[in-house]
Amino acid sequence: MRKSRKRGISVLVTLLLALAGALAISSPAAAWVYCNSVSLVQGGYDAETVIVYPTYNDNSTNCDMRINEHGTTGQREAISQLQHNINVCYGPNRWDQGTPRVTNHLTVDGEYGPQTYAAIKAVQRHLNDPAVQVDGYAGPQTRSRMHHPSVEGYCIMPATVPYPSIVSP
Repeated sequence: MRKSRKRGISVLVTLLLALAGALAISSPAAAWVYCNSVSLVQGGYDAETVIVYPTYNDNSTNCDMRINEHGTTGQREAISQLQHNINVCYGPNRWDQGTPRVTNHLTVDGEYGPQTYAAIKAVQRHLNDPAVQVDGYAGPQTRSRMHHPSVEGYCIMPATVPYPSIVSP
């Protein structure tokens, strides 16, 4: 009985040490990068429409946008694009006047402050999508389910969720 108990404890300790080692070398779950550029990405169900979209280093749509009132020039550009997109597709002067507005007009100032945070929360509630958390952050899940202005002038969702393909930086 003692040998099997010692063996069980030994196996348990070995497993715990292996798990601790795996956690030590993996990246933290909270690691994220802030969108710092704007690119053209594939939009629409046919993936042929092009929309203007916040990205990271012009080569990744897997980036996050949170409260940031004093960001870099690139971050401010990405935030300004997000604010513009919200105004065009969800604000009081949106392209589709047949649907009720979701949020008030945002000042396009490149600052992700309380008004942008509140507007994103309003859009997230409007989306009513279980994959989108109503947290006020414009991460990949939220942005990929939002409508964005196309280069043709109408609002449309990205072609793929949650990481649309970049057409041109």
